[in-house]
Amino acid sequence: MFLTAFLGVILLAFPKLQATSVRAPGFHALVDRAELIFTGQMLSQHCEWRVLEGRRSIVTLVSFGVERWHKGVSPAVVTLQFLGGTMGEITLSVSEMPRFKTGERTVLFVEGNGVTACPVIGFYHGRFSLKRDDSGREIVLKHDGEPLTETSGAGQDKAVKQAPSAPRPALSHDEFSTVVRARVAAAPRP
Repeated sequence: MFLTAFLGVILLAFPKLQATSVRAPGFHALVDRAELIFTGQMLSQHCEWRVLEGRRSIVTLVSFGVERWHKGVSPAVVTLQFLGGTMGEITLSVSEMPRFKTGERTVLFVEGNGVTACPVIGFYHGRFSLKRDDSGREIVLKHDGEPLTETSGAGQDKAVKQAPSAPRPALSHDEFSTVVRARVAAAPRP
């Protein structure tokens, strides 16, 4: 019963969300749709009440210190608004919503900040975490924690199948950045 009431509140609060699904966009779609693409470090987050489409809702505001721009330009600190969070004893939880930890570094593909339930394209599909591998290289991880080995796997739910005899190394942050920027430069203009 609670889940039904929760979904009803969400659908009433965000009529545009009814047509939204968490479909894994391909790499070109991620880059082409994004208004902003940046590498940043999560600095802070807090929840507050906001009126969205005429209804009072809980949102979580997450601030990132921008380290590198790949598409678009914005201030050195970007704050993204996500539907959901906890205020006192009231929690609004949205499944598939990306969650961030203070200090975490990510590459984010952003569209509709402050207008949509989730400004990260495809919810968690437009978020790529960064970590150091055993050799010290900074590599790119997909939402499921698996290394991204090629951009055709960006945004995908499952790892791209590869021939067992030719495993590919994870893309480094610099390699991924280069490919993203090349697509930004080559993308069709509206």
